[in-house]
Amino acid sequence: MKNGIFKHRNGMQALCFFAVLSLLLVSCGCTQLPAGSPATPVVTVTQPDTTHILITYPGSPQTDKLVEMEISVTDSKGQVKTESMGSRLATTPIQYGGSHTFTGNFDGNDRVFITGYFSDGSQKTIIDTTL
Repeated sequence: MKNGIFKHRNGMQALCFFAVLSLLLVSCGCTQLPAGSPATPVVTVTQPDTTHILITYPGSPQTDKLVEMEISVTDSKGQVKTESMGSRLATTPIQYGGSHTFTGNFDGNDRVFITGYFSDGSQKTIIDTTL
């Protein structure tokens, strides 16, 4: 009768191993869903005349983790100007109501591409438009 108890010893060890491993994964959070991406900030792009493009960030509590906006403007001749509002190295968000003006020859179709960088390390395309 003693041999009957140890008859399935290897199978029990494997079962116990997987049970402990499963509990460990659940308790460590390895089965949790990834955090959602930050909300897309509202940014306005206007062209008051053929020599200026104005970028405005009114700000909102939903986007208070935005630390930098990298703005690239490509004019109709293909020349690219890239400038930033804020800094990825900063710990404070971009100031609400901030604006940035690009000066140049913008008399044709001009592309504005803005990437937002957030304090959690994520990044997101905010605007990709042609004026």
